[in-house]
This record gives sequence, C-alpha cells and structure tokens, in this order.
Amino acid sequence: MTLIAVPVTVLTGFLGSGKTTLINRILREQHGRRFAIIENEFGEIGVDAQLIYRDGTETIVELANGCVCCSVRGDLVRALTDLATRRDANAIAFDHVLIEASGMADPGPVIRTFLAETALLTKYYLDGVVALVDALHAHRYLDTAPEAQAQIGYADRILLTKADAAPADRVDALAARVAHMNAGASVRAIDVPRAPWGEVFEDLFEVKGYQFDRVRFEPLAPEPAAAHSEHVVSVAFSADQELDAAALDRALLRLKERYPDTLWRVKGVLAVRGSRRQLVVQGVQGLVQIHPGTIWRPYEPRRSRLVIIGRDLDPAWIQAELRACVPADVSGTSRARPD
Repeated sequence: MTLIAVPVTVLTGFLGSGKTTLINRILREQHGRRFAIIENEFGEIGVDAQLIYRDGTETIVELANGCVCCSVRGDLVRALTDLATRRDANAIAFDHVLIEASGMADPGPVIRTFLAETALLTKYYLDGVVALVDALHAHRYLDTAPEAQAQIGYADRILLTKADAAPADRVDALAARVAHMNAGASVRAIDVPRAPWGEVFEDLFEVKGYQFDRVRFEPLAPEPAAAHSEHVVSVAFSADQELDAAALDRALLRLKERYPDTLWRVKGVLAVRGSRRQLVVQGVQGLVQIHPGTIWRPYEPRRSRLVIIGRDLDPAWIQAELRACVPADVSGTSRARPD
C-alpha cells in the first residue's frame, strides 16, 4: 500500500520556553492523535511504553496513547527514513512528525534538510516551524542570545508562552517586537499547560509554511514602541509590475553571496515576465528554490511579494537589488515599493 507523505513540524524555543511541558502533554495525555516525536534524547518515560528499537544512537518507544517517541543522537535523515520504513511495514503508526529542536541550537540545519534531501520528500513534507517564546523572560535574553534570535527568524508561527503570568503591557510589547523581527510569521499567545487540545493543535499544526505552490503572508507589523538594536532583520518587498527573470536571478545570487551564513529565510510569490504561472520562492540558509505555482487568473493583479529574514541584513541594499528587477514603465519609472 502506498502511503501519503507525512507532515512534519519543527518545534523550537529558547531554554524555559515551555517545549518540554508541551511535549510531555502530547506524550502522556489521551488526545486521539498519533504523533512521532523526535527529540535529541529523552529521559524516563512516565507512562506505559513498549520498546520498539534501540541501538547506540537511536531509541524508539511506542506509548499507550498511540504516539511514538524517538530519541536521536545521530543523523536526522537516517532516523526519519527508519521511521518511514517501519511505518510502511505497519510496525508502527503515526500521522504527523514533531521534531523538537534543542533550546540552544540553531534550527536552520534541521529545516534545510527538508529542502535539500529530495528523497525525503517522498515520505515527508515540512508543514512549518513553530517557535515558543517565553513572555515572562524573553526580554532578558532576546538582545543577547543569537540562538533565540535565530529561532524567531526561522519561524512560520511564533507562540508566546506564560503570557498569563506576565504584565499585559510587556506581552503586547513582546508581540509587536517579534512580529517586527519576522514579517513572515503569525504571532499569538498559548497557554501550554491548560489550553484545550483543539486550540493546541490549531496553534501547532496546519501552518502550511513550506508549500511549493502558494505562500501565506501575514499583515505587516508596525514598528515596536520600544527601541531595540535588533540583529534579526526582516525585509518585505512588493512590486505591482512583472519582474525581469534574468535580473531576478542576479539579485538572488548577489543576496546569497553577500549573506552566505546569515540569510535565514526567504519566501514569496513572484510575477515574472514570460511566465503564466506564479513563481513560489522558498529558501532556508541560502538554499533558495523557485517552483511554479498556480496560473495567474485574468482578473488577478500580477503582484510580487517577497519576505527576507536574516541576521544583520542591510534593508536598503536588498530593496535596491530587488527594485532593479522591475523594468521601467513608459514614463521611465518603476512601480516597486517596500511593503
């Protein structure tokens, strides 16, 4: 029997953000869903569990609530392939994979795996990256912890935890700040220990952040009231005129050359001269892929939108490079503007 590809969610969050509490809820409670949860390593499982597999680098247990927990110290691709093989053989069952990234780790290499490993895409697809941010303590580490900054920069959805324990004005300021840091992510609060399962699943899943035929855009956030020297820079570009394909290729190449290690996330929908289809851009860590999307409808404005997120980017330089992809109209001016 041929099984469809399984959605994958990457869960990130700085130390103390609530990832462990959330994972433990999924592992222990009866929620009626079957997850395969991949962690760097786990401790003693406090519920009935059946040992499925163990070697020097990997342990797989099946839990009483139908979930599977896999501790991985080695290669993630090998672990995912092994899980898929066991699923295809009906040795285990799961409908969704949740990868917990270490609180002190840059999640970029994990995310990049799902763009670079073509064979993996026959078994899995990346639904999105969800970052937990501690509303009570984030103000203490966001300025100084590059790992926390990267987690926000890579995220498709940002969930503020412990918001009930933090002053309302601090939560509002934090929400505005992280939305400004990442113009491509939605931001909302979540009560990790007590939220109903329907709310938890709505927040964590069906993110659709890495579709190759369409892109979701969030409304642009206003400038935060408090002044911060942000290393995470989010650049939003739009154009109401079709772009020149050759100029676009050059601009994206220069972008990757200038920021080989700090270009975290690129996503957008482009209208390019000579193409009847939307071109969907998905990129992580300098690996930028462009896929044909849906056909432009006759009544649909052919508008390009692109969001670029990274560390210490120069927004003015990026905007200039992208504006150069917009051909001049008959009056000699181009209709490109920063969002």
